[in-house]
Amino acid sequence: MSIWFISEASFTKLLDALAEQGPVLKCGAAADSAFAAYVPHKAGEAFTYSGFRASASLKGLLFPPREKVAEYPAAPSETPEPDQPPTVVGAANCDLKALASLDAVFCEQNYADGFYAERRRKMLIITQDCTAPRSTCACAYVGLKPYPEEGFDLNLSQVSGGYVIETRSEKGRQLMEAHSALAGAAKQDAVAERDAKRLAALTAVYRINADYKTAASRRELLRRQDADKPWLETVSTCVECAACLFACPTCHCFLLYDQKAPKAFERVKAWDACSYAGYARMAGGGTPRPLLLDRFRHRYWHKFDYFVANHGFEMCSGCGRCIEACAGKIDMRKVFKALESAALTAESGNQKLQAGK
Repeated sequence: MSIWFISEASFTKLLDALAEQGPVLKCGAAADSAFAAYVPHKAGEAFTYSGFRASASLKGLLFPPREKVAEYPAAPSETPEPDQPPTVVGAANCDLKALASLDAVFCEQNYADGFYAERRRKMLIITQDCTAPRSTCACAYVGLKPYPEEGFDLNLSQVSGGYVIETRSEKGRQLMEAHSALAGAAKQDAVAERDAKRLAALTAVYRINADYKTAASRRELLRRQDADKPWLETVSTCVECAACLFACPTCHCFLLYDQKAPKAFERVKAWDACSYAGYARMAGGGTPRPLLLDRFRHRYWHKFDYFVANHGFEMCSGCGRCIEACAGKIDMRKVFKALESAALTAESGNQKLQAGK
């Protein structure tokens, strides 16, 4: 790990150098915008530090919404190759952590997805600290921080006159050493300014999520819940659009289908959603989750119980995109508060019943 300081003008030159080697996407937002988006870098164009995560996650760059994965009949040399991933600039910690979930699924030793794994290996990720968290930001709610501490190649922290850059991978170290003429060692006052901004952002996220804190873990609340009432109340506004799942940086359901191609046929992999009625349907028309309630609940069990059992961590990065995307205004944090309230009410009733005996 090394810590550098680079001016805004020199960082633009660094982006220009990266763009000569391949596409560069950078996250930025206008001063009056509540949203940030990844846009291609243009030579000489300065980087606009947004201070919050992009509206779209990194998922679509590594696991495209739709892509051809096979063509047949075809010779081995005609096997489709994954496209070159762009260098990403300005990714937030929630999206960086979300990649751990996708890695666990698509880079699993015996069932690796070659397309995803190859893009993941080649992608250069330059993250940034979040300094202006939104009301939907819930990174601290799931135990993360609004700034990354591992897993990135380079990380940007905006300070007076430029950026503090921290390296955390061999790719990042080599990049900075190759362009050392553009940067220098970060001085203590710049690092202190970065740390102060980080503390302010973390305090803000804690404050945003203070009302949603639960005494029990999310996994425990799911396991303590044996009544449908709190689920029925929270699912009542769901319109089954699946916007929450498509916006989610960790959801990875997909569908494989074949279609006609110029030569013969091709196989396509496309995003799918477990909230759709037909998702779990089997031959003969049967499905283990026929009701919307079942499918809604399954999403929570998958993220906060099944995935934990299989991989040791929750499949949620607290980015808050599901909250922003939901037409029914369903907030994951409120769902767990409702589950906690229902569990406490049920336990209190059982205690009174036992005392009455």
